[in-house]
Amino acid sequence: MGLGFGVAGCGFSLAPLPAGSIAGRAGIYDYSPSVIQSGNLQQSWWCGGAYNPPGTTYFSDTIQYQSINMSTGVHDGPMTVLGETPGAWDSVFTCNPKVVRGFFADPLNTGESFTYAMYYVGLGSDPGSNNYMGVAFSNDGMSWKKFPYPVISPETSKGYGVGQPAAYNSDHQGAILLFYEDDSLYPRHVEAKSSDGVHFVTVGTLTTNGLDGSNQTWGDIAYDAANGYWYAGFNTPTRDPSTTGGVLERGSWGIELFRICDASLLTGASPWELLAIFDTNLTGYEANFLPGLVRDMYGNLISGPAIQMYTSISNPPPPWNASPEAAGNSGASANWNISSVTWTPGHPLTALNRYFNQTVHEVTTGWVDPKGSFSLESTLGHLYQSPQQGATVPFYGCKNGSMDYFVSLDALCEGARILGTNGYGYSRPVAGLNLAALYRCSSGHDHFVSKDPKCEGQSTQELLGYVLP
Repeated sequence: MGLGFGVAGCGFSLAPLPAGSIAGRAGIYDYSPSVIQSGNLQQSWWCGGAYNPPGTTYFSDTIQYQSINMSTGVHDGPMTVLGETPGAWDSVFTCNPKVVRGFFADPLNTGESFTYAMYYVGLGSDPGSNNYMGVAFSNDGMSWKKFPYPVISPETSKGYGVGQPAAYNSDHQGAILLFYEDDSLYPRHVEAKSSDGVHFVTVGTLTTNGLDGSNQTWGDIAYDAANGYWYAGFNTPTRDPSTTGGVLERGSWGIELFRICDASLLTGASPWELLAIFDTNLTGYEANFLPGLVRDMYGNLISGPAIQMYTSISNPPPPWNASPEAAGNSGASANWNISSVTWTPGHPLTALNRYFNQTVHEVTTGWVDPKGSFSLESTLGHLYQSPQQGATVPFYGCKNGSMDYFVSLDALCEGARILGTNGYGYSRPVAGLNLAALYRCSSGHDHFVSKDPKCEGQSTQELLGYVLP
């Protein structure tokens, strides 16, 4: 994914990042992070706009870097560490980095060996299609030397090409498993392997068993050797412009965290398992997309006690009464920064709460605008974060116009703007479970959810389903 804007001028005056962002630069797009943590040192690379090479007037996608000492909080960066090479295969932009450590013996045939490899997407001509993938090497994560040719090429010149790499070092030397997207023939995720970090052969195509067809793009995949699972953060689709006042949003509204056992990654013998969803409903941000799983230096997932992802977001969130167009505009690339979310195994339930601000209700398991004067009226019950234990009915959070929040069973929110997924409930009572029935209600200008089948004297629209107390 590349933006590749051409802009004249030089220099920026940057404001502080909005609350909720942990990396990036205010007023400039920053997204698609790669994160390594080793001891107290956490290093992050991402795609962001900058002028490169120095002195040019071409503003394009570059690779940015930041490090933080987790014990002292001391930051280094952000700074531009990689950009396009004029006249080369990546002369238009460099984007979507994934970094892994190891020992790479003289990959450039210069007599120099390296301890970092960065796999990135590059393009040599506009527009942003027919992308290739390259690699650069470093000994400090900041000063990089490029291998002069792409290491992964698309099978045809049609479509986006290849992108969204994820790297795993299987021997802590130069044996790299590289995962990436390729839509040159059809959308798919591919695994390739190399013994030196440069020369790759294709292993196979990842299974789609358990995915629903909308999971065609991802941000990252990482391996947890402790339990033998691969974890991946897939993007939801983008919103239909008819629901955002005609605004075409470039970032998806949510990220879906899946896992699959290693033996099934290519075969599909067992399916991908949905674990959690991070979307506008949960975070408040209009865009939530292209995550980077926090890994150790060799690409292993850091999985305990919680799995952490750095996520691309649009920040700040739109206010509670934003129009569809204003909400859509809040997701513009100038507002893209990087935030963080976590998923904790063993805590599958989340509370479905009903709020009121004397004007409208909002029923959600997630974010409520702190400036919207909402007060908690009640907790209606609890939903599962993912389909499990027989709870397979998704409760979607939706918004019609500027102020009418509602819960729907329709994945398209009945033509309104989708906020995301509140969680999963039951379609009918279950013996042995003390489930509560929930009804969608309307007062004419306002929707809410109630346990009362008569909707507390208002209009009853439908039975949504059943939830745990």
